[in-house]
Amino acid sequence: MNLSDRVKFKVRELLLQKNVTIYTLAEKADLTEACIRNWYTKRNYTPSLEAIEKIAKAFEVPVTELVLEENQENIAVTNEEKELLEKYLKLNKKQKNAIKVQIDAFLDN
Repeated sequence: MNLSDRVKFKVRELLLQKNVTIYTLAEKADLTEACIRNWYTKRNYTPSLEAIEKIAKAFEVPVTELVLEENQENIAVTNEEKELLEKYLKLNKKQKNAIKVQIDAFLDN
């Protein structure tokens, strides 16, 4: 299941569990009702990270509950680790492979 489908599924699940309407969720999340409805009606429409964060806050759940698959582990990371990951994600495939080689070289010693 891709990220967009996972978020849609979890939002639907939380709407039912918490007995909340899309309208009420939109108000709590400071989003338009149309924004949330678009997730379900427009093909290949992926919610923005900002919208996902607002939805998580409105449901009072961590963002990871909306984006992680059931079997994925949620691990805490430090600010330094988060910064490294953010920088790594900006690299192209060749650069990422070079970083992996460097890390493997450090770990082999």
